[in-house]
Amino acid sequence: MSLKYLRILETPLSRRLAYLAMTSSVFSTIGSLGVVVESATGLRIWWVMAAFFTLAYVTMLFAIFTYLRLLRELGGGERPRIPEFSSVPSPEESKKNPLPAGGFTIPASELPRIKPICNFATATLYVGRNTKAGGCPEFDRKIWITRIGAPDSIDPSKLHVLQGEIMRFTSEKGGGVLVILDGLEHLLLYNDFRSVMKLLSALRDYMILTGSTLIVAIEEDTLQKTQLSILRRELPPFNIDKVLTDAERVALFGVISRGEIEKPGNKEKKNREESAGEGTTTQGL
Repeated sequence: MSLKYLRILETPLSRRLAYLAMTSSVFSTIGSLGVVVESATGLRIWWVMAAFFTLAYVTMLFAIFTYLRLLRELGGGERPRIPEFSSVPSPEESKKNPLPAGGFTIPASELPRIKPICNFATATLYVGRNTKAGGCPEFDRKIWITRIGAPDSIDPSKLHVLQGEIMRFTSEKGGGVLVILDGLEHLLLYNDFRSVMKLLSALRDYMILTGSTLIVAIEEDTLQKTQLSILRRELPPFNIDKVLTDAERVALFGVISRGEIEKPGNKEKKNREESAGEGTTTQGL
């Protein structure tokens, strides 16, 4: 079995574990043969058993400690660290941002329609299976969901790592971030639905806290009816038409803030208009 795994595994650490397991098996086999030979012939070769059983035990310990170190590096024995976020967007800032805060779902076929609203985000992040990211013309960062260990990639089975990277990016950009997750079906291949929903729920809450937006592209045909219902209850459909309308309104009228309207000069003008209006009313009476 060790030789079988050594042949099919590709990553260095996995191959090292398989090699240590195979070496330990060889040592223990030689020690066992020493027991058989001594029992059958009466030869005093206890040193063979003592040496090879000890080597087998030590080699197996190396394999165990290698695996434990791997778990520690991957955070398997720790709770995922949630980046601290000290500043929550104010109501005034939220009004200027047409992107709704929270988590939403969108059919994968409609993902190109969100292109006009990408410019309203402070930063954009793409997480998905496609090497050619969809949705926004450009992204500040891209995370490829794959198991091959490529640069800027995350193993789909390491949901805690994916959660930490998305939260860290959002925190570093100060909120108002647009995150597109395009690869939900691939995550479900390596994780159960409950674990994936825990990830999405945590990300949704963090998006609300930071005034950011998470859009999850889904293929409805690949999900069960119950799964789709739970997913949409936690992450409602993204209303593209409404968001585009709000974005146009901000682009046309949101450039003038309330502070600019209430500048001293504007206040005096407003007072003169109010006084003139009162005079007109008095004359009318």
